[in-house]
Amino acid sequence: MKKLVSLVVLGAVVLAACGSGSNAVAATVEGQDVTVGDVESLIDTAGATLTKEQFAQFLAYQIQWLVIADVAESEYDIDFTDEEISTEADRIFEEVGEEGQSREDFLAANGVTEEFLQNIAQQGLIDIAIREVLKEEAAEPTAEEIDAAREEAAASLTNVCASHILVATEAEADDVFTRLEEGEEFGALASELSTDTGSGAAEGALGCTAPNAYVVPFAEAIMVAPIGEVYDQAVQTEFGFHVILVTEREEPAEADLPADEELVDAIKDEAILADLEEWFLSSVEAADVTVVEEYGTWQARPPTVVPPVDETTSTTISGTTPTTTE
Repeated sequence: MKKLVSLVVLGAVVLAACGSGSNAVAATVEGQDVTVGDVESLIDTAGATLTKEQFAQFLAYQIQWLVIADVAESEYDIDFTDEEISTEADRIFEEVGEEGQSREDFLAANGVTEEFLQNIAQQGLIDIAIREVLKEEAAEPTAEEIDAAREEAAASLTNVCASHILVATEAEADDVFTRLEEGEEFGALASELSTDTGSGAAEGALGCTAPNAYVVPFAEAIMVAPIGEVYDQAVQTEFGFHVILVTEREEPAEADLPADEELVDAIKDEAILADLEEWFLSSVEAADVTVVEEYGTWQARPPTVVPPVDETTSTTISGTTPTTTE
Protein backbone atom coordinates (compact mmCIF):
# COMPACT_ATOMS: atom_id res chain seq x y z
CA MET A 1 0.00 0.00 0.00
CA LYS A 2 1.28 3.47 -0.83
CA LYS A 3 1.23 5.60 2.31
CA LEU A 4 1.72 9.19 3.42
CA VAL A 5 3.04 8.00 6.75
CA SER A 6 4.65 4.70 7.67
CA LEU A 7 2.88 2.98 10.56
CA VAL A 8 5.83 1.33 12.23
CA VAL A 9 5.54 0.70 15.98
CA LEU A 10 8.73 1.97 17.60
CA GLY A 11 10.31 0.49 20.70
CA ALA A 12 10.70 3.99 22.18
CA VAL A 13 9.69 5.15 25.63
CA VAL A 14 5.99 6.02 25.74
CA LEU A 15 5.04 9.54 26.84
CA ALA A 16 3.85 9.42 30.44
CA ALA A 17 0.99 11.50 31.76
CA CYS A 18 1.76 14.89 33.27
CA GLY A 19 -1.55 16.64 32.77
CA SER A 20 -0.34 19.22 30.24
CA GLY A 21 -3.57 19.25 28.23
CA SER A 22 -4.29 20.07 24.60
CA ASN A 23 -4.16 23.83 25.21
CA ALA A 24 -0.60 23.71 26.50
CA VAL A 25 1.83 25.65 24.28
CA ALA A 26 4.39 23.32 22.72
CA ALA A 27 6.18 25.93 20.58
CA THR A 28 6.07 29.52 19.39
CA VAL A 29 6.68 30.39 15.74
CA GLU A 30 7.17 34.08 14.94
CA GLY A 31 4.98 34.94 17.92
CA GLN A 32 2.29 32.39 17.02
CA ASP A 33 1.62 29.62 19.53
CA VAL A 34 1.53 25.97 18.51
CA THR A 35 -0.34 23.94 21.09
CA VAL A 36 -0.32 20.27 21.93
CA GLY A 37 -3.81 20.18 20.46
CA ASP A 38 -2.53 21.60 17.15
CA VAL A 39 -0.13 18.69 16.89
CA GLU A 40 -2.72 16.15 18.06
CA SER A 41 -5.06 17.36 15.33
CA LEU A 42 -2.66 16.02 12.71
CA ILE A 43 -2.72 12.48 14.03
CA ASP A 44 -5.45 9.86 13.79
CA THR A 45 -5.96 8.81 17.40
CA ALA A 46 -6.83 5.13 17.29
CA GLY A 47 -6.11 4.14 20.85
CA ALA A 48 -2.35 3.68 20.71
CA THR A 49 0.05 6.03 22.49
CA LEU A 50 2.53 8.38 20.86
CA THR A 51 6.12 8.38 21.98
CA LYS A 52 7.87 11.65 22.71
CA GLU A 53 9.96 11.10 19.56
CA GLN A 54 6.86 10.89 17.40
CA PHE A 55 5.28 13.96 18.98
CA ALA A 56 8.50 15.89 18.34
CA GLN A 57 8.42 14.81 14.70
CA PHE A 58 4.89 16.07 14.11
CA LEU A 59 5.62 19.25 16.04
CA ALA A 60 8.53 19.84 13.63
CA TYR A 61 6.15 19.37 10.68
CA GLN A 62 3.77 21.97 12.09
CA ILE A 63 6.58 24.47 12.70
CA GLN A 64 7.95 24.09 9.18
CA TRP A 65 4.52 24.38 7.60
CA LEU A 66 3.75 27.60 9.46
CA VAL A 67 7.09 29.14 8.52
CA ILE A 68 6.92 28.22 4.85
CA ALA A 69 3.33 29.39 4.40
CA ASP A 70 4.18 32.72 6.06
CA VAL A 71 7.39 33.32 4.09
CA ALA A 72 5.81 32.33 0.77
CA GLU A 73 3.08 34.91 1.30
CA SER A 74 5.32 37.68 2.62
CA GLU A 75 8.08 37.28 0.02
CA TYR A 76 6.15 36.26 -3.09
CA ASP A 77 2.51 36.97 -2.27
CA ILE A 78 1.82 33.24 -2.63
CA ASP A 79 -1.35 32.15 -0.89
CA PHE A 80 -4.11 29.68 -1.63
CA THR A 81 -7.79 29.57 -0.85
CA ASP A 82 -9.34 26.77 1.17
CA GLU A 83 -11.02 25.58 -2.03
CA GLU A 84 -7.69 25.33 -3.89
CA ILE A 85 -6.11 23.46 -1.02
CA SER A 86 -9.07 21.11 -0.74
CA THR A 87 -8.91 20.37 -4.48
CA GLU A 88 -5.23 19.52 -4.19
CA ALA A 89 -5.96 17.27 -1.21
CA ASP A 90 -8.57 15.47 -3.34
CA ARG A 91 -5.96 15.00 -6.06
CA ILE A 92 -3.45 13.55 -3.60
CA PHE A 93 -6.03 11.12 -2.26
CA GLU A 94 -6.99 10.01 -5.78
CA GLU A 95 -3.33 9.54 -6.75
CA VAL A 96 -1.99 7.89 -3.59
CA GLY A 97 -5.01 6.03 -2.23
CA GLU A 98 -5.80 2.49 -3.26
CA GLU A 99 -8.58 1.78 -5.69
CA GLY A 100 -11.92 1.56 -3.90
CA GLN A 101 -10.50 2.88 -0.64
CA SER A 102 -12.58 5.47 1.20
CA ARG A 103 -11.08 8.77 2.29
CA GLU A 104 -11.62 7.79 5.93
CA ASP A 105 -9.88 4.44 5.50
CA PHE A 106 -7.05 6.10 3.56
CA LEU A 107 -6.35 8.53 6.40
CA ALA A 108 -6.70 5.85 9.09
CA ALA A 109 -4.33 3.55 7.23
CA ASN A 110 -1.74 6.32 7.24
CA GLY A 111 -2.35 7.30 10.85
CA VAL A 112 -3.17 10.92 10.00
CA THR A 113 -6.17 13.22 9.87
CA GLU A 114 -7.84 15.29 7.19
CA GLU A 115 -6.05 18.33 8.60
CA PHE A 116 -2.69 16.67 7.99
CA LEU A 117 -3.70 15.95 4.40
CA GLN A 118 -4.85 19.55 3.91
CA ASN A 119 -1.48 20.79 5.20
CA ILE A 120 0.37 18.47 2.86
CA ALA A 121 -1.76 19.80 0.00
CA GLN A 122 -1.02 23.41 0.89
CA GLN A 123 2.73 22.75 1.09
CA GLY A 124 2.63 20.99 -2.28
CA LEU A 125 0.94 23.99 -3.89
CA ILE A 126 3.52 26.32 -2.34
CA ASP A 127 6.30 24.11 -3.65
CA ILE A 128 4.95 24.33 -7.21
CA ALA A 129 4.46 28.09 -6.97
CA ILE A 130 7.97 28.73 -5.62
CA ARG A 131 9.45 26.58 -8.38
CA GLU A 132 7.72 28.79 -10.95
CA VAL A 133 9.16 31.92 -9.34
CA LEU A 134 12.64 30.44 -9.25
CA LYS A 135 12.30 29.30 -12.86
CA GLU A 136 11.64 32.87 -13.97
CA GLU A 137 14.67 34.04 -12.02
CA ALA A 138 16.98 31.26 -13.19
CA ALA A 139 19.92 32.21 -15.37
CA GLU A 140 20.29 30.62 -18.80
CA PRO A 141 22.84 27.79 -18.82
CA THR A 142 26.21 28.55 -20.39
CA ALA A 143 27.46 26.75 -23.49
CA GLU A 144 29.96 24.92 -21.29
CA GLU A 145 27.18 23.70 -18.99
CA ILE A 146 25.14 22.48 -21.97
CA ASP A 147 28.17 20.65 -23.41
CA ALA A 148 28.85 19.01 -20.06
CA ALA A 149 25.21 17.93 -19.77
CA ARG A 150 25.35 16.48 -23.28
CA GLU A 151 28.47 14.49 -22.40
CA GLU A 152 26.81 13.23 -19.24
CA ALA A 153 23.73 12.19 -21.20
CA ALA A 154 25.90 10.41 -23.76
CA ALA A 155 27.75 8.57 -21.01
CA SER A 156 24.48 7.43 -19.43
CA LEU A 157 23.40 5.98 -22.79
CA THR A 158 26.75 4.34 -23.52
CA ASN A 159 27.29 0.63 -22.83
CA VAL A 160 30.86 -0.38 -21.99
CA CYS A 161 32.22 -3.87 -21.41
CA ALA A 162 35.35 -3.56 -19.27
CA SER A 163 37.77 -5.57 -17.19
CA HIS A 164 40.34 -4.41 -14.66
CA ILE A 165 43.14 -5.46 -12.40
CA LEU A 166 42.96 -3.54 -9.12
CA VAL A 167 46.14 -3.18 -7.06
CA ALA A 168 47.05 -1.06 -4.05
CA THR A 169 49.99 0.98 -5.37
CA GLU A 170 51.26 2.57 -8.54
CA ALA A 171 54.38 0.43 -8.33
CA GLU A 172 52.24 -2.71 -8.35
CA ALA A 173 50.36 -1.35 -11.38
CA ASP A 174 53.67 -0.77 -13.17
CA ASP A 175 54.58 -4.39 -12.45
CA VAL A 176 51.27 -5.49 -14.01
CA PHE A 177 52.06 -3.50 -17.17
CA THR A 178 55.51 -5.11 -17.34
CA ARG A 179 54.14 -8.62 -17.05
CA LEU A 180 51.50 -7.87 -19.70
CA GLU A 181 54.20 -6.59 -22.06
CA GLU A 182 56.10 -9.81 -21.47
CA GLY A 183 53.10 -11.73 -22.76
CA GLU A 184 51.17 -12.81 -19.70
CA GLU A 185 47.39 -12.97 -20.05
CA PHE A 186 45.24 -10.18 -18.62
CA GLY A 187 42.67 -12.57 -17.16
CA ALA A 188 45.29 -14.73 -15.48
CA LEU A 189 46.94 -11.70 -13.88
CA ALA A 190 43.55 -10.42 -12.70
CA SER A 191 42.86 -13.76 -11.00
CA GLU A 192 46.29 -13.73 -9.39
CA LEU A 193 46.74 -10.09 -8.41
CA SER A 194 43.49 -8.13 -8.32
CA THR A 195 42.31 -7.02 -4.89
CA ASP A 196 38.78 -6.83 -6.31
CA THR A 197 37.88 -10.39 -5.41
CA GLY A 198 34.59 -10.26 -7.30
CA SER A 199 35.99 -9.37 -10.70
CA GLY A 200 39.23 -11.22 -9.97
CA ALA A 201 37.32 -14.47 -9.86
CA ALA A 202 35.96 -13.57 -13.31
CA GLU A 203 39.43 -12.82 -14.71
CA GLY A 204 38.87 -9.11 -14.13
CA ALA A 205 35.58 -8.85 -16.02
CA LEU A 206 33.17 -6.21 -14.70
CA GLY A 207 30.43 -6.86 -17.22
CA CYS A 208 28.77 -4.35 -19.49
CA THR A 209 27.09 -1.20 -18.20
CA ALA A 210 26.97 2.59 -18.47
CA PRO A 211 30.18 4.34 -17.36
CA ASN A 212 28.35 6.43 -14.76
CA ALA A 213 27.85 3.24 -12.76
CA TYR A 214 31.49 3.66 -11.70
CA VAL A 215 33.44 6.30 -9.80
CA VAL A 216 34.35 9.31 -11.95
CA PRO A 217 38.05 8.61 -12.80
CA PHE A 218 37.26 5.05 -13.82
CA ALA A 219 34.20 6.14 -15.81
CA GLU A 220 36.17 8.78 -17.69
CA ALA A 221 38.91 6.27 -18.50
CA ILE A 222 36.66 3.60 -19.96
CA MET A 223 35.06 6.22 -22.21
CA VAL A 224 38.39 6.96 -23.91
CA ALA A 225 40.32 3.69 -23.58
CA PRO A 226 41.02 1.90 -26.90
CA ILE A 227 38.89 -1.14 -27.66
CA GLY A 228 40.63 -4.47 -27.22
CA GLU A 229 43.87 -2.98 -25.85
CA VAL A 230 45.04 -2.41 -22.30
CA TYR A 231 44.71 1.28 -21.41
CA ASP A 232 48.24 2.69 -21.29
CA GLN A 233 48.03 4.23 -17.83
CA ALA A 234 46.90 3.10 -14.43
CA VAL A 235 43.82 4.95 -13.17
CA GLN A 236 43.77 5.91 -9.52
CA THR A 237 40.51 5.92 -7.59
CA GLU A 238 39.58 5.68 -3.92
CA PHE A 239 39.90 1.90 -4.28
CA GLY A 240 43.46 1.82 -5.57
CA PHE A 241 45.09 1.68 -9.02
CA HIS A 242 43.23 0.12 -11.95
CA VAL A 243 44.79 -1.46 -15.03
CA ILE A 244 41.94 -1.36 -17.53
CA LEU A 245 40.92 -3.33 -20.59
CA VAL A 246 37.82 -2.28 -22.57
CA THR A 247 36.55 -5.02 -24.88
CA GLU A 248 33.44 -3.29 -26.24
CA ARG A 249 31.90 0.17 -26.19
CA GLU A 250 28.56 1.03 -27.80
CA GLU A 251 27.85 4.75 -27.89
CA PRO A 252 24.45 6.32 -28.64
CA ALA A 253 23.64 7.77 -32.05
CA GLU A 254 23.34 11.55 -32.25
CA ALA A 255 19.58 11.19 -32.76
CA ASP A 256 19.31 9.37 -29.42
CA LEU A 257 20.82 12.24 -27.45
CA PRO A 258 18.56 14.87 -25.87
CA ALA A 259 18.04 18.09 -27.82
CA ASP A 260 19.63 21.29 -26.55
CA GLU A 261 16.22 22.49 -25.34
CA GLU A 262 15.83 19.38 -23.21
CA LEU A 263 19.32 19.82 -21.79
CA VAL A 264 18.59 23.44 -20.93
CA ASP A 265 15.38 22.44 -19.14
CA ALA A 266 17.18 19.69 -17.23
CA ILE A 267 19.97 22.04 -16.14
CA LYS A 268 17.44 24.63 -15.01
CA ASP A 269 15.37 22.04 -13.16
CA GLU A 270 18.44 20.85 -11.26
CA ALA A 271 19.40 24.42 -10.37
CA ILE A 272 15.82 25.24 -9.33
CA LEU A 273 15.67 22.17 -7.09
CA ALA A 274 18.88 23.27 -5.34
CA ASP A 275 17.59 26.84 -5.02
CA LEU A 276 14.25 25.61 -3.67
CA GLU A 277 15.95 23.48 -1.03
CA GLU A 278 18.14 26.40 0.03
CA TRP A 279 15.14 28.76 0.13
CA PHE A 280 13.29 26.31 2.34
CA LEU A 281 16.22 25.74 4.70
CA SER A 282 17.11 29.44 4.88
CA SER A 283 13.50 30.43 5.54
CA VAL A 284 13.12 27.97 8.39
CA GLU A 285 16.55 28.81 9.79
CA ALA A 286 15.76 32.54 9.85
CA ALA A 287 12.43 32.07 11.63
CA ASP A 288 12.01 32.92 15.28
CA VAL A 289 11.13 29.51 16.74
CA THR A 290 11.06 28.43 20.34
CA VAL A 291 10.08 24.95 21.51
CA VAL A 292 9.01 24.50 25.11
CA GLU A 293 11.67 22.38 26.82
CA GLU A 294 9.07 19.88 27.95
CA TYR A 295 8.49 18.90 24.31
CA GLY A 296 12.02 19.06 22.93
CA THR A 297 14.62 21.40 21.46
CA TRP A 298 14.39 23.20 18.13
CA GLN A 299 17.16 22.56 15.60
CA ALA A 300 16.98 24.89 12.59
CA ARG A 301 19.23 23.13 10.06
CA PRO A 302 18.22 20.55 9.22
CA PRO A 303 14.86 21.57 10.72
CA THR A 304 13.76 19.17 13.42
CA VAL A 305 12.61 19.00 17.01
CA VAL A 306 14.98 16.95 19.13
CA PRO A 307 12.83 15.15 21.75
CA PRO A 308 13.61 15.67 25.43
CA VAL A 309 16.23 13.35 26.89
CA ASP A 310 14.70 13.13 30.37
CA GLU A 311 12.25 10.24 30.18
CA THR A 312 10.19 11.70 33.01
CA THR A 313 9.53 14.90 31.04
CA SER A 314 6.60 14.10 28.80
CA THR A 315 3.01 14.78 27.92
CA THR A 316 -0.22 12.88 27.54
CA ILE A 317 -0.90 12.24 23.88
CA SER A 318 -3.14 9.42 22.74
CA GLY A 319 -2.90 8.30 19.13
CA THR A 320 -1.31 6.02 16.61
CA THR A 321 2.41 5.58 16.10
CA PRO A 322 3.31 7.33 12.85
CA THR A 323 6.98 7.69 12.07
CA THR A 324 8.30 9.05 8.78
CA THR A 325 6.67 10.14 5.53
CA GLU A 326 7.42 8.02 2.48
